This record gives sequence, structure tokens and C-alpha cells, in this order.
Amino acid sequence: MTDDPVREELDALKADIAQLRKDIMGLTAAVRDVASDKAQQTRTETQERLRGAWEELERKLDAVIEQGKSTMGDVQNQIGQHPAGSVLTAFGVGFIIAKLLDLGGRR
Repeated sequence: MTDDPVREELDALKADIAQLRKDIMGLTAAVRDVASDKAQQTRTETQERLRGAWEELERKLDAVIEQGKSTMGDVQNQIGQHPAGSVLTAFGVGFIIAKLLDLGGRR
């Protein structure tokens, strides 16, 4: 008669262990799903931020290009209005740079 209670306890313990395994497998699957969803969400957010940063960079580059074109147009207008002065200025700056470079070579 002492075998029955021990056997019943052993069977109950086996059933509890089997249920615990099922619960752990369920928790493992739930954690894996949550981690996968979080990784996908993070990847999506990162891609959106990168896309936004790229668009901002393109806008700034376009603005710089437009400013450069405007500046070049202004310079061309100035040269067109004062061609002799522009040539003399370019000659003078080139002469000064050549002298500075020549002085550096004589040391």
C-alpha cells in the first residue's frame, strides 16, 4: 500500500514536469517572437531615419550647388563689367604667389 502514494506522487511530479516543459517552450516562443518584432521595428525605424537624413543631405547639397552657381554668376558679371581690372588682379595675385613660393625655395 505504500507503493501507491509514492507512485501517485511520482506520476504527479512527471505531469508537473511535462507541463513545465510546455510552459517553458511557450515562453521561449513568445520571447523569440517579441525579440523578432522588436528587431524588425528597430530596423524599420533605422531605415526611416537614414532615408530622412539622406533626403536632408540632398536638400543641403542642392542649396550649396545653387549658391555656388549664383556666386559664379556674380563673379562672371564682375569680370564682365571690369575685364581689365580682373586681368590685372589675377596677374598681381599670381605674381605674389609665385614670389612667395620662390622665397620658400631659396631657404
